[in-house]
Amino acid sequence: MFRKYLDKCYKKEEIYMAEDRRVRKTKKAIHDVFCEMAKEKKLNEITIKELCVQADINKSTFYLHYRDIYDLASTIQTALVNDICEIINEYSYDVIIAKAPEIWKRVAERYFKDANDVGMLIQRPGMSMLSQELQRAAIDTIMNKFVAAGMKKDSDDYFHHHLYVTFIINGYIGVLKEFNVSEMKGAMDEVSKRLSTGFVVEIH
Repeated sequence: MFRKYLDKCYKKEEIYMAEDRRVRKTKKAIHDVFCEMAKEKKLNEITIKELCVQADINKSTFYLHYRDIYDLASTIQTALVNDICEIINEYSYDVIIAKAPEIWKRVAERYFKDANDVGMLIQRPGMSMLSQELQRAAIDTIMNKFVAAGMKKDSDDYFHHHLYVTFIINGYIGVLKEFNVSEMKGAMDEVSKRLSTGFVVEIH
C-alpha cells in the first residue's frame, strides 16, 4: 500500500518536473524573441501577436505568464538586475570596491557576450529604465554592505564611499550601454586599468 503511494508521488513529481521544463522552455522562447525584436523596435512597437508568431506559441500561452509586453519587459529587467546584484553580493564589504573590475568583467562575460544576450537590452530603445534600475540596485547593494558592517549613514566615511561607489557603478554601466559585444572585453579591461592607474589623457 505504501509502495503504491510512493509510486503515485513519484509520478506526480515527474509530471511537475516535465511541466516546469515546458514552462522554462516557453519562457526562454518568449524572452529570446523579445530580446531579438527589441533590437529593431521600441517597446511600444512590439506586439504580442508578432512575438507569439516568432516564438511559435499561442497568445493564450503568453497570457499565462505575462499581462502584456510591459510586464514581460519588467520581469526580464528585474531578473537581470537581481542576478547582477547576486554576483555583487558574493563579495564582502572590505574588498567590494577593489574587486569592482573583477565583478563587472564577470557581469559582461555572463550577460553581454553575445548581441542577443539579455544584458544587451540595456542598449535598446525604450529600455532606459533598465540602466537606471541597475544603477540604483547596484549602488544600494554595495552601500548596504557598508551599513551592515557598522558604517553610519550620516558619517563622512559613508559620504566618501557613496561617492566612490556611484562613480564606479556609473562608469561600468556606461561602458555596458555604449560598447558593442565585440568591443566589450577590451572596454572593460581598459576602464579597469584606468581606475587603478588614473585617467590621463595623452594626445600624440
